[in-house]
Amino acid sequence: MNPLWGVLVEVVKKLPEYEKHKRNVRDKILINKPDITAQELSELMSIPVGEAMVILDELRISCEEVEEELSKELPKPKYKLVALGGTFSKLHYGHLMLLLMGIRYGEKVIIGVTTDKLAKSLGKRYEVPPYETRVQKLKEELVERGWADRCIITPLDDPYGVTVEKPEIQALVTSPYTHFRGLEINRIRRKKGMKSLDIIVCPLVVAEDGKPISSTRIFLGEVTATGSIIRY
Repeated sequence: MNPLWGVLVEVVKKLPEYEKHKRNVRDKILINKPDITAQELSELMSIPVGEAMVILDELRISCEEVEEELSKELPKPKYKLVALGGTFSKLHYGHLMLLLMGIRYGEKVIIGVTTDKLAKSLGKRYEVPPYETRVQKLKEELVERGWADRCIITPLDDPYGVTVEKPEIQALVTSPYTHFRGLEINRIRRKKGMKSLDIIVCPLVVAEDGKPISSTRIFLGEVTATGSIIRY
């Protein structure tokens, strides 16, 4: 890494509009154009290229970078209990980064796995494997990573699950695509007299082509679980 990169990051993060710009990229731009370049982002938002580079570095990560993150020593968790959720149809590096974020931040992690009924309502472009199969594969991965003892898997029958029922949950890990769900959950929690969750947004994990890796793309034969492009 260029030694000046750290200096650039420090300078950019002190800019008055940085957090506002990052939120705009996360909530609007990256969702619609996940493979946007720093130059394109700079021109679109009329911001310096350096700022665009730092924003994208925070919000987007390659599969190679996921491997690097997985190799790092785990820090002491900030929260006693965090939650995250997903369908976990085909475990891939996006899932691994999401799970890693949960493990980094929570002493215990509640993992909501969508039930077959909920998964069917999501309109996936492929046949979602049965709940039991998905949970078994997830358990195997957690055991292999040494994370199993810190995780609690629970059925997710609706988009909110236990996050709107358990006041002891302190934080929620989302992807940039599901950040809005965290805001919905917090509105429901406040109405119930519960404290809002801290929302931790996991970086968007992209495949070799710069587009997000997903179970859909894997089932459609576009990419592998590690983000490699499948060429016929």
